[in-house]
Amino acid sequence: MINLLYLILGIICGTITGLFPGIHPNNIVALSFLILPYFGVDNYIPFLIGLVIAHYFINFIPSAFLGVPDNETAVSALPMHKLTLNGNGYEGVVLAGFGSYLGVVFSIIISLLLVSTNIDINSFYQSAKPFIPFILIVFVLYQILISKSIWEVLVIFLSGIFGIAVLYCNETFNITLTAIFTGMFGIPLLINNLKTYKIKSQMISFPEFELNFLKLSFFASIVGFFRIFLPGISGAQLNYILSKILNEKDLKSFIISQGSIILSNEVFSILAIIFIGTGRSGVANAIRNLNIEINLTYIIFCILIASTISLIILLKLSKYILLFIRKVNFKLLSLFFIVFCSFIIIIGSYKTYLIYHLIVYITSICIGLLALKSNSNLSNMMNVLIFPTILYFLRG
Repeated sequence: MINLLYLILGIICGTITGLFPGIHPNNIVALSFLILPYFGVDNYIPFLIGLVIAHYFINFIPSAFLGVPDNETAVSALPMHKLTLNGNGYEGVVLAGFGSYLGVVFSIIISLLLVSTNIDINSFYQSAKPFIPFILIVFVLYQILISKSIWEVLVIFLSGIFGIAVLYCNETFNITLTAIFTGMFGIPLLINNLKTYKIKSQMISFPEFELNFLKLSFFASIVGFFRIFLPGISGAQLNYILSKILNEKDLKSFIISQGSIILSNEVFSILAIIFIGTGRSGVANAIRNLNIEINLTYIIFCILIASTISLIILLKLSKYILLFIRKVNFKLLSLFFIVFCSFIIIIGSYKTYLIYHLIVYITSICIGLLALKSNSNLSNMMNVLIFPTILYFLRG
């Protein structure tokens, strides 16, 4: 029996973390262990699931309206923010939310099919594991080959070398990743926003449903599943390849499939505990560390209920926030979030090498500005994870 009270409490916390740039659910998970003795294991699991699912749904709001994402919504931020600047921000949020919900549904269906056919996913993963670094190397080479300018190649290598220096050669903390992704994907867009005093009047309307969305979400969910075997590759990068395979060039299609990849991957990251014996996210690892038997049906029901409630909150809350943003000075709002994000980095690293994390943060901003100003594909900056992952697997 699902304890709805704790699931809803997690959704409330996830809604708050999703609204504020720079706050990652992994940071909240680390703090939430303090309340585990008061919640109990049975109530702690639905709390965590509600937290992470709500976070990724609600995080589309700052991604669309401010252009400030976290590491998962990083590359979808730019197309959604473009829609906002054109007066169609609500449409972007609806598309992302709808794609995310379809991603959850399809990922659950795929998971049930895998379980019913008794496919040994763990054996497949163990046999494929030695090939992962070479798959990643081929992926990097593919990125270089399709690069449209020397600047894109430069961004690929700068991000990768920076990732090796920070994530492979040094000790990593939760705040380290926050500093990297806020600096690379958030602050440059906010700096770009400083040129805008007021955003356009926004149309509050639902986009027209297309059957093509179902196809996109289904294939994106399959991509989300295979992503659990390819650590370091972002959903945006896989979505880029998927769009080439399906010959999709439409902005709406990209947002739909990106939403599906983000949430399906989060679902599979949690279910990876059952499939391959390891979690692929902070929340998944927190559940695994509880060392209890995981009930697939229970987890699926928690995910489905949390996704339904989170989608409703997203659609309702984004309307009110749009009305608020239209009334304020957009330049001052962007400046506030630049200060806020920087404050989060300082507070989060106060006891863990403050100067080091400020250098990481500033360097990330410089790489992000280079990518933005040179019109490079922002997903190329995700090599900050791929390069160190390649070295990690090659080292064995």
